[in-house]
Parts: sequence; structure tokens; C-alpha cells
Amino acid sequence: MTLLLENKVAIVTGGASGIGRATAMRFAKEGAKVVVADRNPTGGAETVRLVETAGGDALFVQTDTGKAASIEAMVNKAAEHYGRLDTLVTAAAILIVTPPLAEHTESDWDMTINVNLKGVFLCIKNAIPHMLKSGGGSIVNIASVSGIRGDVPSVAYGVSKAGIIHLTSIASHQYTPSGIRVNCVAPGYIDTPQMRGSTGSLEVFEKNSRSVPMGRAGTPEEVADVITFLASDQSRYVSGETFSVDGGQRAAAK
Repeated sequence: MTLLLENKVAIVTGGASGIGRATAMRFAKEGAKVVVADRNPTGGAETVRLVETAGGDALFVQTDTGKAASIEAMVNKAAEHYGRLDTLVTAAAILIVTPPLAEHTESDWDMTINVNLKGVFLCIKNAIPHMLKSGGGSIVNIASVSGIRGDVPSVAYGVSKAGIIHLTSIASHQYTPSGIRVNCVAPGYIDTPQMRGSTGSLEVFEKNSRSVPMGRAGTPEEVADVITFLASDQSRYVSGETFSVDGGQRAAAK
């Protein structure tokens, strides 16, 4: 059986949990060597352990995606350790539930934009030169339906995710001719530690899950399936697109 990502080297930021962990594990299953990047050393090491237990090859690099030097060091280490870089998945993000815009604090705005949007920009900026040396690659940015809709629990989070969607379009326009495809996934209500934490209670989480047209929250693995497709040659003629993975939420809202 042909593996979708055989001999590819991939970086997955936010790989210590949730969508990032599910993606790292799926990539390894498909033959990729995976660099797990995250601030959380315990969760990151656990992801590596899970990958290696399943027979895969992974490396953890502690990374703060809010700091330029940390991102640059992580990308360089990934390329040096494995000798090349083919794929980048930018799943690292923070979600701070905020009051309406006029009551939003500047500190929460700055922190969210710095990690969620500037961090993605810096990851792409540092990854592209290595991908060009490897002859091309695939970048998959993780946005959110919160970047498309206005009914979001955090002003800064929604704006940062909208920015990622447009950043994807610009990067695709500039680098697709050089063999680097850039796409975006916009998850909806997904059962991750971050999503559960943002709701504040199990009761609210379950109520919100039932409101999704499919009647349930999505799983990180279902998002990872789409990310894997976009990272693989199965999507070789796809670039500059945003794929909603939301159980039909966007369609229901129209």
C-alpha cells in the first residue's frame, strides 16, 4: 500500500494536543517524519511517544510561536535533523474568551494576534526557504469558522483566524509558481481541550455540540484527515483554498 506522505518531513505546530496531535499521528502513519512543535514539553513528549509506539519517527522541539527567535530555531532544527522540509502545519493557537469589542483589553488583543497570526506568518516565512531547497512543499494553515462568521466568543481570536485565511491566499499567490502549495482548514466545533475549556462547562459543551447540523462535535482526527489530504499529492492541483470542517455549520447559518 502506498503511503500518502512517505519520506516527507513535516512540522506540526501545536502538536502537543488536539488537532495538532491528531495530525502528527496521522502524518506519521502515512510515512512522514514529524517535528512536533509546542510550548508544552509534557504534551509534546507524549505525542512523540504515541508516534514512536505506532512505529513512526518524530522529534519534539519546544517552541513558543509568540517569539520569532523560537520559531526560527525550531524550523532550522527540523531541517537540520531530517535534512529537508516538505510540509508545515500551523495548528498552534490560543483562545481567550473576551467581552464585546469596546470592553476588550489591549493585552488580550496583542497576545492573541501575536501567537495566532504573527506566529503563523513567522512559521511560513522561516519554512519557505527550506521548502524551496527541497523543490517545493505544502503548507496547511489552521484557521477557524470563527474567522468567517461574526458570532464568535473572542474578538481577537476571530480576527486572527480571518487574517490566517487571507495570509493563506497571499502566500499561495506568491509561492505556488515555485512549487509550494498553501491551503487553509477552518474547523468548526471540534472536541479538543481548547474547545472544552472555552465553554466553561461540560453541559455547555454538549449543548453546543447538539446544535451542529450533524448533531455532534467533530473529532481532531476528522480535521487531520483533511489536513493530510492537503499535505499529500492527492491535492497536488489545489492551492489558495480554505476548507471548512464544521459538520455543516456554515451552510446552516446562511
